[in-house]
Amino acid sequence: MSARYFGSMRATRRMSWFLLFLVGVALTVTLYFVKTHAQSAKRDVYVLTKAIATEEAAIRVLRAELAYLESPARLSELNETHLHLTPIRPDQEQSVKAIDVLFPMAELPTDGGDQ
Repeated sequence: MSARYFGSMRATRRMSWFLLFLVGVALTVTLYFVKTHAQSAKRDVYVLTKAIATEEAAIRVLRAELAYLESPARLSELNETHLHLTPIRPDQEQSVKAIDVLFPMAELPTDGGDQ
C-alpha cells in the first residue's frame, strides 16, 4: 500500500468525522428549538387552562344569579309588591277573530313614494 492510499483514507476519515460533527451540531440546534417550542406551548396551555377555569367560575356565578332572579317565589313577591297581576280567567280569553273585530288593522296611507 502506498502513502497516497493512506493519505486519502485519512482525508476520508477526517471528512466523515467533520460531517458527523456537523450532524451533531444540527441535531443539537434542532433539539434546542424543539425544546423551546415545547416549553412555549406548555406555558400557553397553562395560561389557557387558567383562563378556562376563570370563565367556568364566572359561568357558575351567572347561573346562580339567574336561578335567583328566575325563582318563582321572588317573582311572586315582586308581582305582589309592584304589579298586582292576577291569573287569566277563561272568560278573558279571546279567539283570533274576536281580536280582529276588537282591534281592526289600520290601513297605511299610500303616498306612492315607496314603490
